Amino acid sequence: MMKPKIRRGLMCIMLGLALAGCSEDKEGDMQMYAAGDSSMTPIKVELSWSPEDVTAGSEVSFKAVVTQDGEPVDDAREVMFEIADAADKSKKVEIKGKSDGDGAYVGDNTFEQAGEFTVTSHVTARTQHSMPSKKLVVKP
Repeated sequence: MMKPKIRRGLMCIMLGLALAGCSEDKEGDMQMYAAGDSSMTPIKVELSWSPEDVTAGSEVSFKAVVTQDGEPVDDAREVMFEIADAADKSKKVEIKGKSDGDGAYVGDNTFEQAGEFTVTSHVTARTQHSMPSKKLVVKP
């Protein structure tokens, strides 16, 4: 048979565990509401740049238009343009996108030399992530 002190100690531990399991986690609840409010329809990202014909030494404006259910997404958590040299993938530039309104995010870059590059827009919005890529040829 257990001693009374040990029995009381075990009862206190069990009661503490039971109370801890029933405690409120307001931050976790808020995350569940945020996830519950978002649509399960995937976000769509249209990647483009201007000018379309790029020459070395010129500035290029990159644009990612983000939509969901046909509506603009103006609350993206992160938009970044990654530009990687096709000949040497270790050479890459990352440009943070800034909101331009109506679901559009923009960023600028100047290409110093001609070549082929892969442009990838990384978009995190409404619990989803999308990273469309396109090939960009910079002429001399």
